[in-house]
Amino acid sequence: MDNVRNSLQDTPVLNMLEAYAARAGERWHMPGHKGVAPDRGEFLEWAYDVTEIDEMLETPNPVQLSEQLMAESYGTDRTWYSVAGATLPVMVAMLAAFKPGARLWVDRTMHRSVFAALVLGGYDVQWLYPPLLHAGLTLPVTSGPGEWGKAEGLVVTRPTYDGLASDIGPLVESAHHANLIVVVDEAHGSHWVGFPYPPSALRFGADLVAHGVHKTQETLTQTGLLHAQGPRVVADEIDRWWRVLATTSPSYLLLASLDRLQWARRQPGYAERWIHAARKALALRDELAGRGWILLQPWAEARGFASDPLRLTVMGPGAAIEDRVRLVGRVEKTTAESCTFILSPGQRLEKLRDALGASPLLPSAKAMEIVPYPELKAPMRIREAWEHPGRWVPLAKAVGCIAKDALTPYPPGIPLAVSGEILSHEMIDWLLDWSHTNRAPIQGIKRINGEAWVWVVAE
Repeated sequence: MDNVRNSLQDTPVLNMLEAYAARAGERWHMPGHKGVAPDRGEFLEWAYDVTEIDEMLETPNPVQLSEQLMAESYGTDRTWYSVAGATLPVMVAMLAAFKPGARLWVDRTMHRSVFAALVLGGYDVQWLYPPLLHAGLTLPVTSGPGEWGKAEGLVVTRPTYDGLASDIGPLVESAHHANLIVVVDEAHGSHWVGFPYPPSALRFGADLVAHGVHKTQETLTQTGLLHAQGPRVVADEIDRWWRVLATTSPSYLLLASLDRLQWARRQPGYAERWIHAARKALALRDELAGRGWILLQPWAEARGFASDPLRLTVMGPGAAIEDRVRLVGRVEKTTAESCTFILSPGQRLEKLRDALGASPLLPSAKAMEIVPYPELKAPMRIREAWEHPGRWVPLAKAVGCIAKDALTPYPPGIPLAVSGEILSHEMIDWLLDWSHTNRAPIQGIKRINGEAWVWVVAE
């Protein structure tokens, strides 16, 4: 049957996946399972893919019981299972916590899922701008605005895509003192189990924390978690928005994958396995640094930030670094000045060390300079621009136009411009350069006859 299918060439997705698996090699990218079924991988059984099960009519039902066990493993009041990654938890958290039109302080390094919630909620947004490297990589937000004004909430992304985190304890405390609700998109930090990992935002008292579990742990893609703690957000509001936004036919393979994770988290030796992996990764960092490679994470730690030991960002000509390791494995993110690898327990880090080689590829002289984050003027609110009529124009001719949609390189999925902002000369030049020199596409830009076009607000 497979031969018939392949000969007909009528299954392009399956053909793509078969070709990828046949290439083998290391996976220094998401998801965290790295293509290997974990222990108790029986949840992959096709017979488990169902939609109607009598036991789900019980109260509490098996999924709710599993969620309770997951909450206990994280030490939270309640946890919800997502089969839409961290996107659903982020959106539900914001819409449940903040009434429509509320004023929010938002970390500008937000993921596109935060932007989606800003559109749906019609929120009045004020930005917290983080430091930025000349290489285009963001550093963590370290402080609040000084005066919170009439804001009702704070939304922070932590860690950055490259695994960097700041101590947000004072920031959370200040926001709570001003009666703000704190939501943290911690999509990349669900595996943090203690030193040498950064502490979770849950430990700093954040009210709602979203995790994209599949990014680093042994669960199937699209698995995520939302954690709630404290009295500031009513669980019924979260349930209500969950019913609005979540699918009514969740995949029980994905739910079983999360159930397997909560079981694993409560087994002896779980934390030790991750801590052992962190120590191996830190040893690799030291060895690469000794060879002369410039690495983002130790550079950031020397400046007071924390970093995920299992995130490795090599600074230098990203495409050349990716090409050097391509015969051995696939990377997570490549930019003009960096290449990012996601490591996991069980991987042989010697393969990455040997693939990188002894002769380092170095970044430009200005790559590690800290520069101000570019701020765009916004004559329109996000929701207003989103709903306004639009027109497509060539990107090169869009200077001074108002963006109708977010412009988002993927990865990392952080919008460079959002709806309602004026596209400056500098932003257009940057977008044009990215579209010509980087392998990752920019969502919100399409190509017509080879030319980049952008959707802007019609005059």
